[in-house]
Amino acid sequence: MEKKKIITGRNPVIEYLNSITDGSGMELHLSSSAHGKIIIEIQHICRRKKVKIITEDKTFFKDVSSSSTHQGVALHIPAAKKDDIDPSELLKRIAEKKGAVILLDQITDPHNLGSIIRSAEALGCGAVIIPKNNSAEVNETVHKTSAGATAHIEIITIVNVAQFLDELKELGFWIVGTSDRGTIPITQLNEVHPACIIIGSEGKGMRRLTEEKCDYIVSIPLKGKVSSLNASVAAAIVMYEVLKS
Repeated sequence: MEKKKIITGRNPVIEYLNSITDGSGMELHLSSSAHGKIIIEIQHICRRKKVKIITEDKTFFKDVSSSSTHQGVALHIPAAKKDDIDPSELLKRIAEKKGAVILLDQITDPHNLGSIIRSAEALGCGAVIIPKNNSAEVNETVHKTSAGATAHIEIITIVNVAQFLDELKELGFWIVGTSDRGTIPITQLNEVHPACIIIGSEGKGMRRLTEEKCDYIVSIPLKGKVSSLNASVAAAIVMYEVLKS
């Protein structure tokens, strides 16, 4: 059976629908008791973008979603056809265009993962890299938090971070790690393209072997009393600074 992505909740669903041009193959499961202006708007968008609408009773949503905030709306999305893209070829193209990718070194919070994917897509990153082990899965929560970005950016799963970084270096990527102990303020980083930006885990930061592979370790200058930032906020700031030039 074909694996599907599921996005639930009225606002996440409408954000996702607004981000696509063609919804062929998608199914919107709508509770028979759901009503209101936003429901009407969702139905109009579905009809316009060829998304099939299926009316369901309340019992359907007990099994379809792990979330208690489905609000009577569930969008089923077929597994992306882009899954057969060769990651090596994609990375070569990003390197040739002097672009950037972001590697998440053991980000385990799905909300952080979804937020980072959303920022990465919005800011123009070419791909999001996730280690196979000790990382959050790209699940329903991630799809919702990304607000549709998972449909528009490549997400590459890797097994060995250190080996992967060596492969990126061979392609000409600069490796830019982030740490509150970094010796270079991100605002003072020279132009580094193509770049691989690394965001470490929420609590411990980058692992030692990952850090040793970095060409630069940057920090975010903070002026307030709080000494650190949420991983997704830090990722957005660093991506913006690297990609703006």
